[in-house]
Amino acid sequence: MKWWRCLMATVCLLAALALPVRAEKIEWADSSYDFTKARRVLVCDLTVNPKAELTDDLAQKVAQEEYLKTAARPKYELVRPQPGTTPAPGTPNPAADLCVTAEIMKWHDDSYIKDGYTSEETRTETRERKHPDGTKTKEEYTYTVPVYYPPQTIYTSTVRVRFVVYDGKTGKRVMEKDEQRERQNSRHGQQGIFGRISKAFFDDLGKKMKQEAEE
Repeated sequence: MKWWRCLMATVCLLAALALPVRAEKIEWADSSYDFTKARRVLVCDLTVNPKAELTDDLAQKVAQEEYLKTAARPKYELVRPQPGTTPAPGTPNPAADLCVTAEIMKWHDDSYIKDGYTSEETRTETRERKHPDGTKTKEEYTYTVPVYYPPQTIYTSTVRVRFVVYDGKTGKRVMEKDEQRERQNSRHGQQGIFGRISKAFFDDLGKKMKQEAEE
């Protein structure tokens, strides 16, 4: 049965990859800042913009857990705020070298109507041919037929997240990323989209710190 589970996992992965995805992002980093010095990274709790359309408490909790999971990927010392405290963005914080904040700006479901259309498609059939000597053979032949596809409702899921990185000693903003991703043929699929956005950010941060250290 192991091979069957592997097959099903592969099919699910291919199906996910087949879904159209549109991504928009703006990112910036202070070229004069020395990321080599960063060893301790304070990751603040995920916040939700009032206009983000994320009102489900359970969904927020799951997003927070995914956010911290992806924050723990890079090889730095992850620091968390003291329970019940929320460090003010831009305020010097001696607890870490870098401070990361993240805010969900959009968590949206939508849909649109895809117009109907007609496509000329190829069909293959088999026919029998009789030869002068009385023998018969079968041969394949192709032809085209018009196929009409009616209008279709396409559902979309959209997530936008804004990340900001501050220097712990000065509170100076040193890195920022604002990314929005939209997945078509998706309904209530924001959790997966958010996880990929968060993973991409922390992987970028970890890679940058590593590159800086190697230079």
